[in-house]
Amino acid sequence: MTTNSTATTNSAEAFTSAARYLPPVPRTAGHGIGLIGCGFISEAQLAAYQEAGFDVVVLCDRTLAKAEARREAYAPQSRVTTDVENVLSDPAVDIVDIATHVPGRPELIRRALRAGKHVLSQKPFVSSIADGERLVEEARTTGRTLAVNHNGRWAPHFAAALALVSDGAVGEPTSADFTVYWPHDQAFEHDPHFSTMEDLILYDFGIHWFDVVAQLMSKAGDAQRVYASVGHRRGAKVPVATDADVVIEYAAARATISFRASAPLAEKGMYRIEGTEGTIAHEGHSLGGEVVTLTRQDGSSAIDLQGDWWSNGMRGTMAELMDAVETGRSARNSAETSLASLRLCFAALHSARTHVPVDPATVDARHAD
Repeated sequence: MTTNSTATTNSAEAFTSAARYLPPVPRTAGHGIGLIGCGFISEAQLAAYQEAGFDVVVLCDRTLAKAEARREAYAPQSRVTTDVENVLSDPAVDIVDIATHVPGRPELIRRALRAGKHVLSQKPFVSSIADGERLVEEARTTGRTLAVNHNGRWAPHFAAALALVSDGAVGEPTSADFTVYWPHDQAFEHDPHFSTMEDLILYDFGIHWFDVVAQLMSKAGDAQRVYASVGHRRGAKVPVATDADVVIEYAAARATISFRASAPLAEKGMYRIEGTEGTIAHEGHSLGGEVVTLTRQDGSSAIDLQGDWWSNGMRGTMAELMDAVETGRSARNSAETSLASLRLCFAALHSARTHVPVDPATVDARHAD
């Protein structure tokens, strides 16, 4: 990281907290990983693990050819299987990385925890708060660490902002506004699972933004109301809604998120986070750019970022879990921290369906009655 600054020393000192945007470095690379689910997202995960030197012991998928293809590309030292039990019973596996779709995942997590494994769950973590709370308790009972693959927390442009806010560089957050334009429909138009997913944008993709908002506003108290709307865009490549807008209201703060997921040209992502003592701003690619700017009364500083959404993010979630296991602390991406993000997400989903504002405390599931 380098900084380009017109700020005074005081601003520059406050701004050094952003150095923590980089993924943690585990004390050892010897944690054996067993990956269950070798679909789309596993490619990004395994590429990041390979780059980091993590030890992938076994790859598991119901379709053996998928596991074999991932082994050939990213983990030649691993073995492959179609049997989950072969992963859970392997003494060389310390961490089970569960990258399956949400349905059926809670039971896989439960089995892995009871087998004595630490677990990294793909996001969105669960489809109901009750399921999430039961799994958090299961991890507590078994003495294992359960974390969620919120890779957005380690995407450089988000991670720098989270570090700055955590260290008080802008005082108390008062607003956070996000906008992103990208061709999500083109990426998944031929995928039968994602192209027909009713909540593709607000749930499967938007959970990253809800998660970042929940972390940024963690000291603002519970969100009081969420209003969301979704819409179909002319010319979109998928039949589901790809435009969405969300307003999240706190007692003395608010956040907005605008998604435009059928934008074929000039991808862009941006945010502006206001606080009582400063502002953090970013503009770049849909999944993050190269500079985050901190502005305070004593000047302005620019952070030149290293890495990207995929390499930093996927490495960061696993490295954080490993470091937490090694040091005996709670992981920053623990499953428990994911529940606040899910409440915002579920409230937005319910609001989009009912066209009225929703109190997140009243909605406990993706498909609430």
